[in-house]
Amino acid sequence: MKIILFLIWLACTTFTQAQTATASSGNTTAIAKVPPGQTKTTKSSVSISISDNNYSLQASFDKGKTKKLEKLLSDSMDNNLLTNDAGSKIWKKENKGETAYSVVLKEEKLKMSIDKELVSDETFERLKALGEKISETLSDKN
Repeated sequence: MKIILFLIWLACTTFTQAQTATASSGNTTAIAKVPPGQTKTTKSSVSISISDNNYSLQASFDKGKTKKLEKLLSDSMDNNLLTNDAGSKIWKKENKGETAYSVVLKEEKLKMSIDKELVSDETFERLKALGEKISETLSDKN
């Protein structure tokens, strides 16, 4: 019974507790409390699949990350391959009438696919490294 009461007490204090930051300087102490509803949470998800012939990356993320990813892609991709379609930015390279690779950036979603048989090893490694940078950018808390 004591354990149940303790768990209920612990749950109640956790739910009602606000985040607190304390700063001290000399004999002065300042305390700032942030109500729980004003804390910032972010969400992101990255899925990478690599097979003998293909590489794919799918990501979903907060709206605030879209501009960072757009800049990363603009700096890393050949912008001569860039097209805009219904709010999406698409970098697409054709080879022998087939899609060698494509990167599609929509608000809150990104998809990258590479056909390893249609790109050089150098291009594959460059795009794979870009996928790692994308993942790092999405895991960044800023």
